[in-house]
Amino acid sequence: MKIKILVLSILFLSVLSACKSEYESAGKHSETVTFAEQISKMEDAGELHRLDRTDTVAGIDTDDNGIRDDIDAYISRTYTNEEQRKAVSQYAKSLQASLLVDKTDKIAVKASSNTKARAVSCIFKKISGGTSPNDGRVIEEILGATTNTKQRMMEYLELNKALDGTVISLPRGDVCDE
Repeated sequence: MKIKILVLSILFLSVLSACKSEYESAGKHSETVTFAEQISKMEDAGELHRLDRTDTVAGIDTDDNGIRDDIDAYISRTYTNEEQRKAVSQYAKSLQASLLVDKTDKIAVKASSNTKARAVSCIFKKISGGTSPNDGRVIEEILGATTNTKQRMMEYLELNKALDGTVISLPRGDVCDE
């Protein structure tokens, strides 16, 4: 019985070491490319949308419509249906404005939260189940793109901290701006 266990252990260790050496040889190539370089290559190839990484919360908004240009371009390219594009743009604009709101002004923070709630409701109204180009991940994708730097993410976390303890009601009536 002990010999059987010994043989099985040796067999298991040899298989494990073979897998490890294959993994290590495959991993050596990927270790030379940093994560930032991988992202840059994907952006250059058009596999990944190029996001603004400027050192500001506001980012670049040349047309001054309240949405960063990179997110505006992503929305235009991804949402070809006009109603969907307007709904997603409403959310992107409300999210961008919420990052810039004075977190010490409780009234402004609450108003910003209500504006975002209307925008989210508009998305659910205009992009019903299964009709989104991104399988219903609209809010998560726009949030991720908007908070793509540490500074922007910190502002988003500060906003959530400022909202701590508040109650948000679902908006009623017409929730879409356009």
